[in-house]
Amino acid sequence: MRFRAVLFASLLSAGLAVDLAAQELHGTVRDSANRQPIAGAVLMLLDTSGGVLGRNISNERGEYRLVLSDRTQRVRAVRIGFRPQEVAIPTSPGTTELDIAMRALPTLLEPVRVSANAHCPRRSDEATTFALLEQARAGLLTIVVAREANPATLVRLTFERTMEGASDRIASQTVRTDSADRVTTSFNAAHTATDFIQRGFMADSAKRQIFFAPDADVLLDQGFADGYCFRIVDADPARPNEIGLGFSAADRRRNRVDIEGTLWVDTVARALRDIEHRYVGLDRRIEALRPGGHVYFREMANGIVMIDRWSLRLVGGQLDTINTPAFAQGRRLTLPIPQVRASFHASENGGEVARATWPDGSIWHASLGTLRIHATMSDGRPAIGTEVHLIDTQYRAVADSNGNIEIHDLVPGPYSLTIRDPRLAPLGFEIATSLHFVADRDSTLQRELVATTTEDFVIGRCVAKRRYTPGDSVLLIGRALLADGTSVKGLTISLDAQIGNERKALPESFTTDSDGLFQFCGHGLQPGMTVLIEASRDGDHIATTTVVLRDNLTAVSVPIGSRP
Repeated sequence: MRFRAVLFASLLSAGLAVDLAAQELHGTVRDSANRQPIAGAVLMLLDTSGGVLGRNISNERGEYRLVLSDRTQRVRAVRIGFRPQEVAIPTSPGTTELDIAMRALPTLLEPVRVSANAHCPRRSDEATTFALLEQARAGLLTIVVAREANPATLVRLTFERTMEGASDRIASQTVRTDSADRVTTSFNAAHTATDFIQRGFMADSAKRQIFFAPDADVLLDQGFADGYCFRIVDADPARPNEIGLGFSAADRRRNRVDIEGTLWVDTVARALRDIEHRYVGLDRRIEALRPGGHVYFREMANGIVMIDRWSLRLVGGQLDTINTPAFAQGRRLTLPIPQVRASFHASENGGEVARATWPDGSIWHASLGTLRIHATMSDGRPAIGTEVHLIDTQYRAVADSNGNIEIHDLVPGPYSLTIRDPRLAPLGFEIATSLHFVADRDSTLQRELVATTTEDFVIGRCVAKRRYTPGDSVLLIGRALLADGTSVKGLTISLDAQIGNERKALPESFTTDSDGLFQFCGHGLQPGMTVLIEASRDGDHIATTTVVLRDNLTAVSVPIGSRP
């Protein structure tokens, strides 16, 4: 059985409607002690019953702006690390200015009165636990409101990784820019908190198991608070300024996959740091391999908080059958006994925000990896115009007039570099290089590359097959492909030259390699010649393609109707 993680991302841009004729409330949110502006405070307009009529967020100068209605009575300010402040709105026509002072909490564990879930065990630290929960919810609220009121334009990268067995070492990865159209939210959960409480964080679909992760909206939802038990976790020496809020399902049910985890809060910076969770309710052998997820928070200079990184670690399994060896027991021979064996492997899916920009001109750039290459030709000249590509990614770049190449925003992990030639595009093929590297966060790698031209590549293959004569200049490279792009090996490729109404067979033939490639160098090839390329196997005709040779290099795809 194969496990997959599906991270659902959606475009969300929910702004507040503005009536130009309406009254407006504006002002500055400040620290009551030092009078410094407070960025990232959530301002909510309330009616007489406490219902929220509108909300916005303070900018880096602590300034806010809200549109009033005739039902607005009070404004409430909330910010992680501060005591919530609620103020009556003065009655005055037109624009109303109201500055709000918020008092910093001496500790994020200031006790509060709460009503705990009846299914949760009573704890002596209950009051401080829910104090931390209240502060965490204030931080989560900032994420949600910032996304509504001041949406950023994001460049988002997603990745899928295959791990080495069940270890944490990355064997290979693919990286994609999320879409051609830029998005305004980084990561969203696929369901609501209520859905997760009722159905768990895993669903079966078309014989696949799909795992989900919580986002800010889910954790902020009252349904999550009602369905989970919370606790203060033991201090982590690796997190000296942080305190953890642990959570686990209040009502564990058979055959339902839940999550258990910790939300970490920086008590010095008064900010959310990350959430780590693991999946529970799976086969114990799978749980032992630590399937779970991680969501990271980033607070910007303008006070906005967003999810800038996320990942899910999943464990896949497959069954195979092995036979125990036969052995003699006295005069009796015991035959092999088939045994079913399960093997497991880990994978990781996730994403990162590479860049974010806001309407006010604010810009944030992630500290990802950079690759710098100096590319030369075999004779030492700069490889001007050489285009390179990192395999299984959308990272591409072209060498400048000095042969220099830069690739930015590299997600951590291993990469291999190829050389792209537009002439090989119909073949779906790129020229491999010996350049392999591992990118690290916030680091720059310097590498040298001797670029191989497509002409040299084809000649090299002809030389390896002992089918090249110095001076041959008309080259043909082709690839046998199925309709789905799969290469076909082991086909015999022969050429017939079309001369007038006659066909003349060229004396040589090639067999497609494991990559489906074949090549011809000279030996009767002439520019402008029409050539019929015939593919066969064991003498049986498979396909025929016609091509007109270019001046020096022709690349051609040979479509194969079905797997021969």
